Amino acid sequence: MRYFIAFLVAGALIAPVIGQESAGWQELERLKQALQEKPAAGVNAVEFYAGREKALHDAAEAFVKQSPNDQHRAQALLWRIQTADFPESADQRLELLKKDEADAKALEEDNSLPADLRLDAERTVLREWLNNPDLIATREQTEELEKRIGDYVQKQPNDERLISFQLARANLLLRFEPERGKAFLQQLTKAADSKVADAAKARLQKAELIRKPVDLQFTATDGTKIDLRNFRGKVVLVDFWASWCPDCIRELPTVQKVYDKYKDQDLALIGISLDKDAKALANFVAKKSLPWPQYFDGKGWDNEFAVKYGVRSIPEMWLVDRQGALVTTFVPIEKLDDQVAGLLGVENKIGLK
Repeated sequence: MRYFIAFLVAGALIAPVIGQESAGWQELERLKQALQEKPAAGVNAVEFYAGREKALHDAAEAFVKQSPNDQHRAQALLWRIQTADFPESADQRLELLKKDEADAKALEEDNSLPADLRLDAERTVLREWLNNPDLIATREQTEELEKRIGDYVQKQPNDERLISFQLARANLLLRFEPERGKAFLQQLTKAADSKVADAAKARLQKAELIRKPVDLQFTATDGTKIDLRNFRGKVVLVDFWASWCPDCIRELPTVQKVYDKYKDQDLALIGISLDKDAKALANFVAKKSLPWPQYFDGKGWDNEFAVKYGVRSIPEMWLVDRQGALVTTFVPIEKLDDQVAGLLGVENKIGLK
C-alpha cells in the first residue's frame, strides 16, 4: 500500500449523536485521540504510530461486531477501515481491500449518516486502491477507478486532497493510455488553482522524461556529492521514500536484498527522503545500516525533487539505465528484482526469498 499524500490516518472525527455513550465508545475515542499525538524529535513515526493504529483498529472491529445497533457503529466501522494494516501478499491485500470496499459502500449508501462520514468512506477506499497500484492490473480496472475518482472530484471540488486525486487519475491513464494521460495533464496545467496547475506541469515533465536523462545533483546527508551523470555505466535505482512512511518500511527489506544482490554487478541506489525530522532520518538510516546516499532537505512533501518531478505518493521507485536514461517511474516491489536484472543484462536465476 502506498502512502498517499495528504491522507489523514484516522479521518475526521464525526461529532457523536447526543446520548449516553458506552464504555466501548469512550475507549474508542480515547484511542482515536492517542493518534493525534506527535512523536518526539528523532523518534521513528512508523514505530510510534503502529501500536496505536492497531489498538484503534482492533477495538473498532470488536465494537462493530459487539454493538451492531449502537449509534456510533458507522464511525467505528470507518475507523476500522482507515486503520487497516495491509500485508505484503498481493492476494491478502486484495482480499482486505474488497472487504473494506464492501463496508465502505454500505456507509456511502446509508442516507441516514452524516454526509461527511459517507464521503470520508468513499475517499478512504479510493485512497486504498491508489495505495495498492499493483492490484490495478487491467485496463477495465483502470477505467472504472479513473471514473470513480472523477466523480468524487466533481462532488468535492474543494477537497484539500484534490491535487493528489487528480494526479492519481493521470497516473492511472499513463500506465495504460500514455497519450490520454498526457492530454489530461495538459488540461490540468490550465486549472484555475495554481497548485493543481503547477503539480500537473511537474507530473507532465516526469512523463516526458521517459527514455531521457534525469537531472539529479545534490549533496547527500553524509557529505557525498551526487551527480547522476557520473553513474553512467551503472543501473540506478532512485527511491523516493521517508522513514515515517509505513509502506516504505514494509518494502525496505526487498529493496535491501535487491541492492545486496546486484551492487557488485553495477547497481547503484539513491534515496530521496521526504522526511522533515533530520534526527529521525539519521537514526533510522543508522539502525537499518542503509549504505546508499540520501538526499534530505527537511521539506517533507515539498522536497525539491518531489516537487520538481511531481511525486505525490511514496514509495516511488525509478530505474535509470546504463546510458543514464529514465526507464520507468513505476516499479512494483514484487517486480523490482526482475526489472533490475533485466536492465543489468544478467540472468535472474535465483529470486529473492
